[in-house]
Amino acid sequence: MRIFVLAAALLLSTSAVAEFVPEAVSMPKPVYPSFLTSIPGHARISLNINSDGSVSDVKALSATKPEFGAAAVEAAKQWRFKPWTVSTDRLAVLEAQNEMVFTPEAPRTKSTQLSFMETTYQSCSALNEEFGQFRRDHPSRPLIQMKSFAITRVAVMFPALSGKSDYNESLTQADKLESALPEIVRKCQAHPKSTYAKYLPLSLRRYL
Repeated sequence: MRIFVLAAALLLSTSAVAEFVPEAVSMPKPVYPSFLTSIPGHARISLNINSDGSVSDVKALSATKPEFGAAAVEAAKQWRFKPWTVSTDRLAVLEAQNEMVFTPEAPRTKSTQLSFMETTYQSCSALNEEFGQFRRDHPSRPLIQMKSFAITRVAVMFPALSGKSDYNESLTQADKLESALPEIVRKCQAHPKSTYAKYLPLSLRRYL
């Protein structure tokens, strides 16, 4: 049984996210429990991201199966972020939550692992490289078809697709994302050491 593991983006519970977003360095994905061969599910965890880049106090808040919660916690304990200097705008500890969805795939399909978190919290330099390659390969395609932007659109639509929010509202937010992409690209090109998430419109970050 091949496994598709979906990790939604971090939800920072502090207002500091408006000014500062930690850059992910390593985010191992959870391992699907082998004996749950055909059972989909999800788990929501909480964690603290520390200024030295480590994580602590990782807990499972809820899970459809205890095994999903344990797998999510074990993966998150290994996450690391780029260290930062503590200041009034950059707190020493950031509280965050993350929801991971586990879905079995058919054996014939190739195992796919998609992480909203890895996409939205990637560096601008990585996004710039992807953009350059995308434009070389697809000079006339719309930006929303670039992999990172397409994944972000799925993240914005995910609450509606899972029945947790209004579908039309999510469509409106997805359109807002597409309209913002040229400016996001421009800012990332001007600030390659920053993170992609920093330049997402604030109204979209609550979906990630």
